[in-house]
Amino acid sequence: MKMIQNMFAGTVLAAAGFFVAGVAHSSYRHYFRRYADEEDLRNKDGSVQEVVIVDDETKKSRRGKK
Repeated sequence: MKMIQNMFAGTVLAAAGFFVAGVAHSSYRHYFRRYADEEDLRNKDGSVQEVVIVDDETKKSRRGKK
């Protein structure tokens, strides 16, 4: 019975550890991209990649004509 408890506790601790690591990585990427200088955002070839959505036309109204 103790072996099952240890295995369950190890699984829960591993899952919690991976979750915390994922949250930390995601938070770092978010804040780095938001507050980094332009020279820090350069790719290996020296170019800067930025994607800006100007207008979202993907959602159309599904209502019929009245």
